[in-house]
Amino acid sequence: MRNFIIYSLTAFIFSSVLWIIWSFFTVQAGIVPNWMGSLLYLPHAARVLMVVYFGWRSIPGLYLAEIWGPVYVAQDAYNFAIWIPSAISVLSVPAALYSLRFFGFPLGTTIESPLNKRNYKHIGLITMISSFFNALLVNVYLSQIHANFEPIEADITQVLRFFIGDMLGVLVVFIFLAIFLKPVIDKS
Repeated sequence: MRNFIIYSLTAFIFSSVLWIIWSFFTVQAGIVPNWMGSLLYLPHAARVLMVVYFGWRSIPGLYLAEIWGPVYVAQDAYNFAIWIPSAISVLSVPAALYSLRFFGFPLGTTIESPLNKRNYKHIGLITMISSFFNALLVNVYLSQIHANFEPIEADITQVLRFFIGDMLGVLVVFIFLAIFLKPVIDKS
């Protein structure tokens, strides 16, 4: 139970920090004038890192951050209910991991594992698959909303913006973490 709380809280804090940074540079600066998806979406890096390294215990924290971000940080960023799209976004990484496992590429910690947690090559593959799931499934859902909101037209351009935004966001965060954490790792 203690690890569950620690992992979930860590995921919430990391994702929230990325939400604040993303919100400051895109929503507050007016770079995204209408909702089409960001071309540099930093919070997807939190999803990938936390689920890959902390597993399912990070999902509640990530989901809370996905809800907290639009409600308190970027109120004007979304013109639709965020509950289900946020769940789809958070669950895109476990879906990527399960699809890799289904095709015989389980994520492991030994050198014999096809996807080894001890190197970072697997992150790119997991990021691509989860970005694809997120882009496709969220936009399919948004194009089908009929409850209290108008459906959002999700064309291929919007799906590509989601996909590219998630990929570039993960890349930027990983480069920043590699530069920032290099002195800490070198001292160990």
